[in-house]
Amino acid sequence: MLTMRDTHTAFDICHPVVPATYFAATILIAIFAMQPVCVGISLVGALAFSFAARGWRRTLGGLCWQLPMVALVAVANPLFSASGSTLVAYLGPMAIYRESIAYGACAGILLVAVVLWFEDAACVLTQDRLLQLGARALPTVTLVTSMAAQMVPQLLRRSETVRAATLATTAAAPAGSRERGVRIADQLMSWSMEDSIERSDAMRARGWGAREHRSCYLPDAFRTSDALSLCGIAALAAASAFLVYVACSQWHFYPTMPRLVAWWGYAPYVVLGLLPTALDLGQRARWERLA
Repeated sequence: MLTMRDTHTAFDICHPVVPATYFAATILIAIFAMQPVCVGISLVGALAFSFAARGWRRTLGGLCWQLPMVALVAVANPLFSASGSTLVAYLGPMAIYRESIAYGACAGILLVAVVLWFEDAACVLTQDRLLQLGARALPTVTLVTSMAAQMVPQLLRRSETVRAATLATTAAAPAGSRERGVRIADQLMSWSMEDSIERSDAMRARGWGAREHRSCYLPDAFRTSDALSLCGIAALAAASAFLVYVACSQWHFYPTMPRLVAWWGYAPYVVLGLLPTALDLGQRARWERLA
């Protein structure tokens, strides 16, 4: 069963390769950008698009367990890495340094930002769009993935059906017994094997494997606007990656942290992080004017 969503974003009018390229580049840069300003830009961009695409309820619901994780990493890092030059306090025989606390907080925020980017990508790149990306290049993997997405929920529903029928049968084993679990597994296996034979016969009847290259239905055509968008995202991501590398190479937590200064090199990364939110808000404003 394909995953559907209630919200729509500006990426819905693009070919799936455009958002896939954007989120792949953004996540890769965010993972390796271990610098306070870059981490903050990544977090703000991920949060902004999460509010726009997923809604504030789901975003805040995720932050309820993500923010304590930041605090845990910030507190745990000074206990395992007693490094730095600015002493804050002593915890028994262990010394707590400001640099260790800053490194732990930055690592925790980086982890939350990456998790949010993955959640944003899952909101845009639904299952049907991911299958479309690999329909021509990896037809077998696409087929197996789509069938697994359909059959796993089906298997779970059938297990509940078999379990209910077993509980309703007077000849069934007592509740909670091992025999009942064996009977349920045996029935599910028999049902699945019978279904697999029917599916394979249906696939052969429809010509699967008759030719080396199989045609497929692609709901989204790759247009000129998609090519231009892809080139723009690639150029912006490349510029951001280079400038983030320069910023990270000039920053270090130990033994002392240098002073953060305003720098124009952060601008491309800011544009990259806020790009989907700006496009989404612009599209919504255009729809409201048309309405």
